[in-house]
Amino acid sequence: MSTITRTGDTVRNGLERVEPMLERVEWTLRSVLKWISIAALVGITIFINVNVFFRYVLSNSLSWPSGTSIILNIWVTYVGGAVAYYVGDHVSVRYVHQKLPPKIARGVTILINCLVIVLGLAMLRWGSDLALSQAGSQTVYEVLGITSISLFWTRIPLALGGFYLVFEAGRRIIETVIEGFEDDSYFAVGALVTSASLLAVIVLLPLSFQGGDILETVAIFAILIGLIVLNTPVAFAMTLSTLLFLLVFPNTLDILQPVIVVQQMGQAISGFSILAIPLFIYAGRLMTVAGLTTRIIDFANLLVGRMRAGLSHVNVVTSMLFAGISGSAVADTASVGSILIPAMQDEGYDTGYTCAITCSSSVIGPIIPPSIIMIIYAIAVPSVGIGALFMAGVVPGILFGLGLVVATYIIGYRTDWEKYPDVEQRDRPSASEAAGTVKDALLALVMPVIIIGGILSGVFTATEAGGVAVIYSFAIGAFVYQEISVSDFIDASYTAVTMSGVTLFIIGAAAPITQVMALKSVPQQIADILLGLTDQGIFLVIVIVALLSMLALFIEAIANILLWAPVFAPLVAQVGVDPLRFGVVMIMTLAMGMITPPLGVTLFVAAPIAGTEIETIAKNLVYFFLVEATVLVSIILVPDLALWLPRALGY
Repeated sequence: MSTITRTGDTVRNGLERVEPMLERVEWTLRSVLKWISIAALVGITIFINVNVFFRYVLSNSLSWPSGTSIILNIWVTYVGGAVAYYVGDHVSVRYVHQKLPPKIARGVTILINCLVIVLGLAMLRWGSDLALSQAGSQTVYEVLGITSISLFWTRIPLALGGFYLVFEAGRRIIETVIEGFEDDSYFAVGALVTSASLLAVIVLLPLSFQGGDILETVAIFAILIGLIVLNTPVAFAMTLSTLLFLLVFPNTLDILQPVIVVQQMGQAISGFSILAIPLFIYAGRLMTVAGLTTRIIDFANLLVGRMRAGLSHVNVVTSMLFAGISGSAVADTASVGSILIPAMQDEGYDTGYTCAITCSSSVIGPIIPPSIIMIIYAIAVPSVGIGALFMAGVVPGILFGLGLVVATYIIGYRTDWEKYPDVEQRDRPSASEAAGTVKDALLALVMPVIIIGGILSGVFTATEAGGVAVIYSFAIGAFVYQEISVSDFIDASYTAVTMSGVTLFIIGAAAPITQVMALKSVPQQIADILLGLTDQGIFLVIVIVALLSMLALFIEAIANILLWAPVFAPLVAQVGVDPLRFGVVMIMTLAMGMITPPLGVTLFVAAPIAGTEIETIAKNLVYFFLVEATVLVSIILVPDLALWLPRALGY
């Protein structure tokens, strides 16, 4: 036996003894953080609804619930977002990674986790420094009626989240190295040593960057896209792109320093309107565990299920109805797809077609209100009201749905009908059965009416609407349908925490890049370049849509909105394009990016449900994508399709 082999065996045996201990410690740490983040999310829900009750029932608005909720939201973001790394909820481009040979894939996995450790250490170090240095300072928020709350409590979640990321990434590295030894490969060990060496060189040998403002920004975006392609979670890649650039070129980005990067991550989510995001996610999860998804599917089946290839139409109609509850394409794909994809496969539908129509119809989720992406756009572009944006998405979302229904009919008609069951022969439901189906679904369908109606009438804000939606969802599931048990509630809360943490983490992670763009006057330089190409509104929008379509291939929709909406919205306004109209066009464009490889997040949700490959789904997406592109072009050319409803309602 060679010396290398003996050394490898010794290392492997040592790691195999250490791994179980690390797993136990990780489980304990994760459990504590899980319950902290769940308590924070439940607290947000309670405090927002307390404020609603006092304001509209007792006519006595309270000042402390909003401040308390904002601080709790920071805990949800960085504690829940860190735990989401273990759960696997973070959005990433897995396509390239899945195509790599196993040995190389393990090496890339080690590199990614080394980078996550860098991020975690940055959050731990500078988050702790900020927490301790500002322990004597007070927040601007009143918390539970107390005004003397230290800023320590708004910074320490960053440190806790960073500590967990360091621990979990380290555990994954050890696990991956052991897998390499089991395959008699030392590639993983080599990758670990190489990664550690490169990171050490980056920290110890700072360099100077020779280039202008645009080149610096391009370099950061090149790092960002490179990290994303390697399968680094998007939220982590966004922070790491700026952080790594600062570590390599520490004196380049003017006043921006690593500690300020971490500080901005916390400040970016310190807004009341952002609270609507975790609340709508929470409401959607409770609706799902309450069995509302099944009831909506039954209702859609009652409407269109007896048409030829009826389950295709049921899929689309269900997504249109579910969009008013989830506001998310990924949630739509997971909830609706988990039921309809197996059902369509059982009835003989082609697997690729089944997943393609599920993913394509889920794109309606971010367009028909309430929409999480729309809330984020309204935050990024304050001149656009969330109520107006919600209403502007109604007609485009319906057109998406109708276009997909027509496409499914044409595809079915031109395809061998033997692949698609003759559903016309199904028994027609009796009047009492139909009435029962409508009654069961009605309570689910009422929720969007309450949310949108409350916002449009000015009864409550979007954040307060989210709080009311959570209480409504819980009450319906627990007391009317009686399908939410204690374990279901805990599971739904945990899932909502990790999903919210992922979304909110992206918002925080986008802050450093947007700050770089502002420091380097990138928006104005981009405006000058694009206006040099054309000053015609419609052509400028088309150029921007083309750019966004390319960006959507690699960068997640929420990240793209945070990065580019503040850049492009003022630009198109200069040439007479309504920012509301542009907002709808931008959201539709980025929503379509959710079904286009390599990022295509909905594809990665649908593929394991159906037990198929991404390529199989992608081949069947072409016709549906063209339908949605046609609707998008129609909105660009005929803006009244999106604007007439908000105008009719007085916006």
